[in-house]
Amino acid sequence: MVYDEITGVDDNLLSFDVYYPNTDDAALRPVVFYVHGGGWRIGDKANSLENKIALGQREDYILVSTNYRLSPSIAANDPDRIKYPIHNKDIATAFRWVYDNIAQYKGNREQIALLGHSAGAQMVSLMGTNEQFLNEVGLGLGDLSGVASIDTEGYDVLSQVEDGNEIYINAFGTDEQQNRAASPLLNINDVADYPPFFIAKRGSSRRIAQADDFINSLEQVGTTVEQITANQYTHQEINVAIGMIGETAVTEPLAEFLERCFTR
Repeated sequence: MVYDEITGVDDNLLSFDVYYPNTDDAALRPVVFYVHGGGWRIGDKANSLENKIALGQREDYILVSTNYRLSPSIAANDPDRIKYPIHNKDIATAFRWVYDNIAQYKGNREQIALLGHSAGAQMVSLMGTNEQFLNEVGLGLGDLSGVASIDTEGYDVLSQVEDGNEIYINAFGTDEQQNRAASPLLNINDVADYPPFFIAKRGSSRRIAQADDFINSLEQVGTTVEQITANQYTHQEINVAIGMIGETAVTEPLAEFLERCFTR
C-alpha cells in the first residue's frame, strides 16, 4: 500500500503492508504500527516479520509494517542526501494514512500502538516524545495508545554524533539544534502527556545506561514505563524473537503491555 507519492522516489520506500484477519467479523481490532531498523541506511518492511505477523494473529490485532526513505552512505557535506527529519516525516505520513483508512482493514484508529526495532525504535520513541511530527499531519500524542521500543542506542542522538558515530552522522548530520530535536531523551518535558512506553534493552553497559536515562526521564514526568533486559539475545536475535511461540523474555511482556495499552 503506497502512502505517499514523491517524484523520483521508489514507491516501495513510501509503502506499508497490512496484515489483517480475513473474516466476516465486523469488529474493529487494535493496530500495531511497526517500523523496521537498519541504521537508517538499509532494511525493509518485510524483514524479520514472520513471528510478528503470527503474534498479531494470536493476539487479534492488525499489524502494519512500514517503509521510509533511507539514508545511503554519502559524504556528510552533500546537502541533498536523505537525512533527519525526512525519515520521521515519512513515518508520520504513513501513520496518518493508517489513522484515516485502517477501518477498511478492520482496524480501530482509536487503538494504535507503535513498535520499532533499532533505528525503528529510535523513530517510534521520537514520535512518542516529539509531537512535532504528529502535529504536522494533524494528529498528536493523544492518538498513540503506546510505544514499544526494542533495543536502540538512539535515545540521545546528540551524544552519538558528538562521539563521532558515523551511522548517526550519516542519518542526522552535525547540526546541534537538529540533533537535540532528534533525541527522544532530550525532548522529554513535564508539560506533555506521553503515551505508555515499553523499553527492551540489551548490550553494552553504555547502551543500557542510555536506555535507563530515557526510562528515568519518562518516569520523572509521570509516564508509565515497562522495561525488560534481554542480554541473552544479540541485536538481531531480539528482533526475530518478537512473536516467537513459547518465547517469554520479550514476546510475553510485550504482548501484555500491548493488551494494557489497548484496554486503558
